Amino acid sequence: MTTTPLDLILAPESIAVLGANNNPVKMGSVQMLNLLHSGFAGQVLPVHPREKTVCGRKAYPGVSDLPFAPDLVMMVIPPAGVAEMMDAFGRLGTRHAVIVSAGFKETGVDGAVLESELLAVAEKYGMRFLGPNCMGVINSHHPMNLSAGCMLDPPGHLGIATQSGTYTAQVPAWMHQRGIRISKSISIGNEADIDLVDCLEYLGQDSQTRAIGLYIECIRRADRFLEVARRVSRHKPIVAQYVGGTESGARSGASHTGAMAGPDYIYDGLFAQAGVIRVNTIEEVFRTGHTLAVQPPARGRRIAVLTNSGGPGTAMASTLDARGMTVPELPGPVRRRLEALLPGYASSKNPVDLTFHTDMTHLVEDFPRILLEADGIDGLLIHGIIDTGWAEMAYPLFRSLLDVTLEDFRAMLTVNLLPLIEMARQSGKPVLVSSFFGREDQALCTFQEAGIPCFDSPEKAAAAMADLYRNHCIRTRAVDGAVSEMPVPEAAREIMAGIGADGADEFTAKALIQAYGISTCNERRVHGMDAAVAAAADLGYPVAVKGCAPRIAHKSEHGLVHLNLADGDQVRDACRAIDRVIPGCPVLVCEMLRGDRELMAGMTRPDGFGPCILFGLGGIFTEAFRDVSVRLAPFGPIEASAMIRSIRSHRLLNDFRGRPAADMEILADLLVRLGNLACHFPQIREIDLNPIILCDGYPRVADALLVM
Repeated sequence: MTTTPLDLILAPESIAVLGANNNPVKMGSVQMLNLLHSGFAGQVLPVHPREKTVCGRKAYPGVSDLPFAPDLVMMVIPPAGVAEMMDAFGRLGTRHAVIVSAGFKETGVDGAVLESELLAVAEKYGMRFLGPNCMGVINSHHPMNLSAGCMLDPPGHLGIATQSGTYTAQVPAWMHQRGIRISKSISIGNEADIDLVDCLEYLGQDSQTRAIGLYIECIRRADRFLEVARRVSRHKPIVAQYVGGTESGARSGASHTGAMAGPDYIYDGLFAQAGVIRVNTIEEVFRTGHTLAVQPPARGRRIAVLTNSGGPGTAMASTLDARGMTVPELPGPVRRRLEALLPGYASSKNPVDLTFHTDMTHLVEDFPRILLEADGIDGLLIHGIIDTGWAEMAYPLFRSLLDVTLEDFRAMLTVNLLPLIEMARQSGKPVLVSSFFGREDQALCTFQEAGIPCFDSPEKAAAAMADLYRNHCIRTRAVDGAVSEMPVPEAAREIMAGIGADGADEFTAKALIQAYGISTCNERRVHGMDAAVAAAADLGYPVAVKGCAPRIAHKSEHGLVHLNLADGDQVRDACRAIDRVIPGCPVLVCEMLRGDRELMAGMTRPDGFGPCILFGLGGIFTEAFRDVSVRLAPFGPIEASAMIRSIRSHRLLNDFRGRPAADMEILADLLVRLGNLACHFPQIREIDLNPIILCDGYPRVADALLVM
């Protein structure tokens, strides 16, 4: 196990606090009070120039007055003084800090100068720190709470790393209501030193963390993130929300590839390659992450649904279907066992619907046992188990009729859930519950405390069950071994050396990919109509004629592409048309590739990322349909095959209405080779191979573009 600075930051034995005073509404005071009331057993040393005590603890007027060098310092002071205080603690011997203070690079140029000064001091003393502009950390197992939010629950097993301090400081009460318990929560702030990847690596090896939740606005070390997340996700689930990847935030590229590769697509590909479960909301980060932390994986798609209401059962089944799960009809022997207990109007199929059956014994004992024992079931969803929540709501109606106290009425309706909890544990299958009641309901509280997640809608419970299966697929997926880059072809070196300031034309771009073993159409680059007609005769009609000059993207839109030319006269007409657009432009005479499915592949380098390879539908509708997948290069054939299967229209690559299936091995190999090319030549900004035409299932590149 690798030692990281977060080991000490999350579990110090002594903490100095700068910025706390005896005003309980000040941020520093709130955080110190939370620390004192979290059960932290170590020494807390407030530093204050005037106060003799702070929050009931002896205060020290200056850093040099401290009796020893504390393990950790937390600063909530004006930004102009942070570097000076870091220097003082560095001289004292403290090597770790949590800097809550804001006003650094997030505010502009002046703040960036302050942050660079802070980094220089930290480097001088070998100090490691979180922040600045963060909201502290929580370790429920140490215990220690250095955030502005109160800890309300016992220790849990979900570790959080967030680029928004709100999701450490403001969510404990929300989590409490939903039974979500954390192991650690880390607010990262500006990531001037310790960043998201460091936090992921720490949580990945933390024995008290069984699942990891991430809130991400950007990843600054994408290659390292991929390396760490791919390793961690093999044994510990990672759930992430990424924001900021909308089209309005995407860079517009010169090629189809660049235009397609907005940040959202890149992060989709990065997460898929790394084994990260991407979700859409912060609620899903917490609730799905908690579910993955406390429940066993669903080892198959087959889910049983048990409910006392048709609507929630149908909603669960529909959500499962939409997410690739199945709700299979139960086999005869299982149905007969159920029917022996069901009223005549209830359904023994799947969903098993008791239709507002009020006897909770069936819902918590008999039917769950039958369904969990069934060999063809991989998980169980239950809706409708309620007791004291309903009792409190209904008591005014029954009080005069039964002449009982509310306490007695609650006791009459309280359900013994221990049999269900125990059979769920013994089955090794996930069990999730949905209920429209909250913590006023004893049943819901009991489930939460026993590690059976409860959701406030049937759809959310079903979606979480699907994620339990996704995690199983991630943990058991085939992965490439060490990806060894192919050597740089000598022909490729020569081609790249010959590309001038104007860049590469299509003929040169195709020659480069041919050097990597990627098949293209046969073609000739010529000057003049007579040479074009001779080239067409040599290749055999029909042919395509295209203008061939550097820096021309989207040639069709400029009238530079003429297809299906059947004779010399049509070739001459095409040459004249091209010459009118670009006088003296050389032309490319190409064989017409015959195929009925067009694909695209490409490469781009978004800010902060290495080469990213794209694959998807091709031709003129590439940007209209935007059906693409992305992976970071280099990768091997297993990842390339997964990339191909992940586009929405991948079924078109199979046998389809008499069309032969695409040669998937060669198609995957094309993507692997394209990734190698991109890694070899970082001066290439974008590559666009579009279209790639399937000729009897074999992929051949019809057009290629390089952007230097």
